[in-house]
Amino acid sequence: MWCAFPHVLMIDATYKTNMYNLPFVQVVGMTSTNKSFTAACAVISAEKSENYLWVLQRIKSMLAGCMEPRVILTDRDFALMNACEQVFPKAHKYLCRFHIQQNINKNSKKKFSDKEWKEFVRTFWTLCESTTEEIYRYNLENLEAQLKEADREQVFDYLKKSWLDPYREKFVSCWINQTINFHQTTTNRVEGVHATVKSHFPSHRNTLDKLVLYVDHVVDRQYAEIRSSFETSLRKVMTHHKNQPMLAYILRKVSIYAIELLSMELKRKEDGLRAYGASCGCQLFTSCGLPCACRLEKLENKGN
Repeated sequence: MWCAFPHVLMIDATYKTNMYNLPFVQVVGMTSTNKSFTAACAVISAEKSENYLWVLQRIKSMLAGCMEPRVILTDRDFALMNACEQVFPKAHKYLCRFHIQQNINKNSKKKFSDKEWKEFVRTFWTLCESTTEEIYRYNLENLEAQLKEADREQVFDYLKKSWLDPYREKFVSCWINQTINFHQTTTNRVEGVHATVKSHFPSHRNTLDKLVLYVDHVVDRQYAEIRSSFETSLRKVMTHHKNQPMLAYILRKVSIYAIELLSMELKRKEDGLRAYGASCGCQLFTSCGLPCACRLEKLENKGN
């Protein structure tokens, strides 16, 4: 699976999987049908650079000359980040927005009421989703004004110094969507696989050989679901896709997931670009390699 879909890797460690309380690392990828698969997993003695280095070197050896990952998503674990840089220096290393949000929660949530916190989170996520640097600066000014008006300059200073200034190019859309990432902005896929593996445990005090058996079962089920998703894409057509003439040639030839992304982009072309003269931003093209709204417009004008 990884040789077929090596573009994006998501890496995360969890605990409570074995009787020795050793960290359990899973490396997860995604298919063209938007399914997750476990590329590799490992039990390590500690979350240190040398341990992650060993894991990633073993993973790299599996590729046997195939394409290396373009994007690696992790949390802000410096040991893991350093190992990724050593083993896959050409890959873009991005940070999980979910883990960033968790860190912000721990640092700042107690300073807000529930209503104010929800408003702050919405504003922060709008900032994360900024599609251009100009929009980022505009959203940043809005966030700063909102916090200063509420006398929360310390929260803004924390965001700037801890996350935005050093790491904005690792999690804000206008930077991370310049590379093929297939809209992956978190390691939530790995968290999901963690949960699936643990759901098979009778307890969290497993021997390592039992842990391997549980992981094998999950991987077998992943593979069956992936094969089913391929077969579905080859025989099934969504009703609303039939009503979009530009999609006719690719129906049953590419994944339903990719077609759905194009279908939404066609709608955005009509609702945004034509109706309001909005700029395209080309996010679908740069992040997924699919024709974005402006490219679809040109193709339509050519009659293709």
